[in-house]
Amino acid sequence: MVERLRGFRDFYPEEQEIRSDVFRTMKDSCRQFGFKEIDGPSVENVELFANKSGMEIMNQMFSFRDKGEREIALIPELTPTVSRMVAARKDLVKPLKWFSVQKFWRYEEPQSGRTREFYQLNADIIGSESYLADAELISLGAYILKSLGIIGFTKIRVSSRILIDRLIEKYLPGKREEVYYVLDRWSKISQPDRESFVKENGIDLGVLSSFVDGKILEGYDDPELQNLFKIRDFVSSSVGVDIEIDLKIVRGIAYYTGCVFEASDREDKFRSILGGGRYDNVIGQLGGENTPATGFAMGDVVLENIMKSKGLWVHKGGKQIFLAPIDQQGRIYSTRVASVLRSIGLKVDLNVMERGISKQLDYASKMGYEYVVILGENEAIKETVSLKILSSGQQKEIPLTGTDELFGAMK
Repeated sequence: MVERLRGFRDFYPEEQEIRSDVFRTMKDSCRQFGFKEIDGPSVENVELFANKSGMEIMNQMFSFRDKGEREIALIPELTPTVSRMVAARKDLVKPLKWFSVQKFWRYEEPQSGRTREFYQLNADIIGSESYLADAELISLGAYILKSLGIIGFTKIRVSSRILIDRLIEKYLPGKREEVYYVLDRWSKISQPDRESFVKENGIDLGVLSSFVDGKILEGYDDPELQNLFKIRDFVSSSVGVDIEIDLKIVRGIAYYTGCVFEASDREDKFRSILGGGRYDNVIGQLGGENTPATGFAMGDVVLENIMKSKGLWVHKGGKQIFLAPIDQQGRIYSTRVASVLRSIGLKVDLNVMERGISKQLDYASKMGYEYVVILGENEAIKETVSLKILSSGQQKEIPLTGTDELFGAMK
């Protein structure tokens, strides 16, 4: 037997149904916020990522030379593709509010919360340099977490690369790369290692600690800090979710230019659920006009881990009906019944094996169906259905035309 490749996943129906529910919630939420769905190719020229993504992602790509001798790669992220699409069109009316849910690939070590193939929601607002765009995106992310039922288990933190740069210039001049490095890894390295790093790099530990606990912001007056306060108030008013300002939120040093943010579980047991920020320079670097842009990505792997840990990774779809014909007349009649029930919005599984009723009921029970419609010559003649509720064993005969009664019996 050929085994599945390491870092890739199979999705059987019981898992895929839940995954589809989650993706549907994501997409519906984006549409409620006025975002338009887009899609892009699964492969791009390697050059596209070399211009934007930095060496970390370059080293993680599934890249190869195709039959046309081009260096191409399975896409590891969407921002370069979105930027390329915008740069290619001069007629787009801005601001753009775009989203997509699609597959991505990164050749890195599989571990908890990280696989080599994964799904990701991407949402971007392009063409607005206002803090309102960042606030709207964070509100969307919070709304999705709320709709999935996990907002109470998460925290959303926001920062600004512009603000951090100004603070470094004022309090730790000449130490930009070192400060970013240690802030980004603050929770991942031990206290002795932090102390060793700052000592070796000539950083005042007291000042650095004031970055971490936020005390450096006390009495600090800066328009970028005021923007963060405005974003915080906007999100609270928009979706009723509190966010915090945290200077440890740094994210993609290679390309983020302003506001950055991420959501994670309150206990910090998992990786970030979503993360993003402002990338105002990328579209211009790809040959388009200099265009302000901000966006975030939400991966399915960490989201699944958190939802499973809270008992929320469950299918929320409607009840499905199994049609069980017991004779030839019932089989002929079942096609009509299936058509009628499907036309009124019910999910119907029509038996496709010539089994007796006991085996059909056993199958329906194992599949988790709650309702079975038994059909035979008697029902066909009278144009009725015999609805059986498996959990209680209750059974009643209902006219096929009595859809209101049928719905009532299924509640």
